[in-house]
Amino acid sequence: MPSIAHAEHNWSPNYRRYMDENRSNGVTNEDMAINLLQTQLELSLIREDFQDQLRELRQAVNRDLDAMNRKVDDVRAGQLDISNMVADLKKSFRFSARSICEDGLPAQQT
Repeated sequence: MPSIAHAEHNWSPNYRRYMDENRSNGVTNEDMAINLLQTQLELSLIREDFQDQLRELRQAVNRDLDAMNRKVDDVRAGQLDISNMVADLKKSFRFSARSICEDGLPAQQT
């Protein structure tokens, strides 16, 4: 049984042909192992860079959402202020209309 560290694994039907072609091209198992390690390192660096960019993107989206939520809160507070002002004006007009009706209409000046 070959060891795990052994470079030759027969996991592919084309493996023997591929290995024979590489040997005839001067590519050794060591060369392939080095290339594999370099590729794994590059993939690791790419994955790390991707995760960093994704983290930055999430932070930017969260900042933008927070800013929009603050604007929505400001608009809602403004709407509440307007609603309260309208309610106060209605009360004021009702009070004024009631006092005019109770006191009688002012005499017209000619």
